[in-house]
Amino acid sequence: MSTRPLLPASSGRASDALEEAQFRARMARVGPDGAHRTPRRNRAPERRRGFRLGWKGWLVVDCLVVLLVVAGVVAWPPVQSCRNQDQTVGFYAGDSVGKCIRRGIADRLDTADQRLKSLIRSSGH
Repeated sequence: MSTRPLLPASSGRASDALEEAQFRARMARVGPDGAHRTPRRNRAPERRRGFRLGWKGWLVVDCLVVLLVVAGVVAWPPVQSCRNQDQTVGFYAGDSVGKCIRRGIADRLDTADQRLKSLIRSSGH
């Protein structure tokens, strides 16, 4: 390292004296070897993550979400209609809300199966 001072040359003007004072103040804050400087990093500060899944874990989570949505779409209308029927009209002897719901879900699954079959049959034409 050079023994020459790192000060700007002064020409006797007031602005040079002001710049020199600012330079000295800045150097006093930083220190002679830059020990007080924080190293500059190119990447963002590291955050602590508590819960991490790989792609297989997220695939399982996505499949479960899709399965729950499909189950809700299939089951919700029969459940609501059977509860409404129970409150308004009632059921015949031997019938119950549970049987009505199971019958409604089975009907919806059969209808979906028939629609898929008809789509597959007419896909060749």
